[in-house]
Amino acid sequence: MGNEDDLQRCTVRLNVASSQGTGFFVAPNWILTCAHVVESAKDNPVQVFWKAENQNYTAKVTQLCKYPLDLALLQLYEDCLNHPCVELDDTKPNTNDDLYIFGYPKNSEVDYSLGDSASFKYEGISFKQDIILYKLKQGQVISGFSGSPLLNLLTGKVCGIVHLSRDESNDLGGRAVSAQVIVKQFPEIALLNQKFHQPKPKGDNPFEYGLPVPPQRFYGRKKEILEIKNRIGAISPQCVNLVGLRRNGKTSLLRYIRERISEFCSPEQKPLVVFLDLTSKNFHTPEGIIEGLRRGIHKLTGNFPWLKEDNEDGFAVEDGLQLLVDEGYRLIILLDEFEAIASKKDRLELFQDWGEDWRSKACAGLLTMIIASKRPLNEVYETLSLGSPFANIFSTTILGALEEEAWQRIIQKGQEGFLLPNYAVLQWVDELAGGLPYYVQMAGAMLWQNKNQEIAKNEFNFQAKPRFEELWKDLTEVERLVLRYELIGGNLPIPDLAIVDRLQRHGLLRKNGGLFSSVFAEFVKGQR
Repeated sequence: MGNEDDLQRCTVRLNVASSQGTGFFVAPNWILTCAHVVESAKDNPVQVFWKAENQNYTAKVTQLCKYPLDLALLQLYEDCLNHPCVELDDTKPNTNDDLYIFGYPKNSEVDYSLGDSASFKYEGISFKQDIILYKLKQGQVISGFSGSPLLNLLTGKVCGIVHLSRDESNDLGGRAVSAQVIVKQFPEIALLNQKFHQPKPKGDNPFEYGLPVPPQRFYGRKKEILEIKNRIGAISPQCVNLVGLRRNGKTSLLRYIRERISEFCSPEQKPLVVFLDLTSKNFHTPEGIIEGLRRGIHKLTGNFPWLKEDNEDGFAVEDGLQLLVDEGYRLIILLDEFEAIASKKDRLELFQDWGEDWRSKACAGLLTMIIASKRPLNEVYETLSLGSPFANIFSTTILGALEEEAWQRIIQKGQEGFLLPNYAVLQWVDELAGGLPYYVQMAGAMLWQNKNQEIAKNEFNFQAKPRFEELWKDLTEVERLVLRYELIGGNLPIPDLAIVDRLQRHGLLRKNGGLFSSVFAEFVKGQR
């Protein structure tokens, strides 16, 4: 598995009523802990906090082995396929081997609910009836450490699970249930654990670029997710304009919202999420959008909110939407690729009445919209010399570069194959991609395929050039001018530095100056 940092990423905090303990991922979607940590939950869900990704989940107890085993197995209610797992090792440690644990201790005197470490020496075997325990010394086990994985620093694998303390007030150590017992008690989980750590087939490229990514392979965007949550999950829901240049992850984020809506809205808000891709010819008229909404609501509730022949009857549509509100539902409509209906003035004019109607419905609390577009909605309308019907009811969230931790996590997937994400590799990816998700995935894929940075960079250049041409076409003349001046390090001939701020928000300019990618910089040099 690896080192102390790797172990920490595998641990979770478990809360049942007022009690707290630790567990760890032992197989995809499976958590191992001590029985006494979750025994009081009975048939109720256990609250799971995964610190590494700051995510909350719920899990059910599927197996509970009480004294003297004191083991419990939990399964997540929702799939979380991007988490790591400890690697179990059922061989006995050597005397005085260095051992390490990470957990979430809490008692009347201390509270380390965000995590705490402890180290021990292995003292030897002890037995509780027929159960093999490992005796630990020179470390302190306090309440809340129960269920923590016991890492042998020599092997980099987990040899047991913390079971009890010898004395909570000092460093006499404690005891752990051995991995031998775990493997014997849960043979199916042991097989899943082995399978998880088997070398992945060399033909499976772990990087993907081009298509929207599913939620289990979605990384980062914590700030943007919080912004959207604070809008659509507020007491009174509010609309959001999700803005990003081509391939900056708008569709992936919309998919994340749709499939992980519990992270944005509480169960009491009863969210209904309808996704409409406006590039579909079905939605190239206002009538098509209304019909798409009607069918989307039917899929979620099992009932049509109004008859198809009433699509053009504004009263019938409003009555149907009001009935959903009266039943406690919160209707959230995700509209992707807004430019598909706003590329030409005559087409957008066709939707002018529709826009004003939906603004009215949003203001009345009948629906909430998240509209994804390359430019802010007001600019989309102004460019075509039209007034926006959505003025003042949308906040704007811009998708730019990923957080450094997030894009590095994407590259760390390569650990499962050939790629070791050392500093040189991460620096190379940063130089090419600058944290923009599409180009991070592309850089990782090129390096995975070619196993050589020079060859991979040439391939990246070849694959990225058509995308750069699309990007360049989407920029305004002023934005292109700013990029050229940033490239040569000259003083801008324009007084409005808001353009620089906008390009930084989109991720095309780095905060500390310079274009996001050395390859893109070469491309810009060749533009007239």
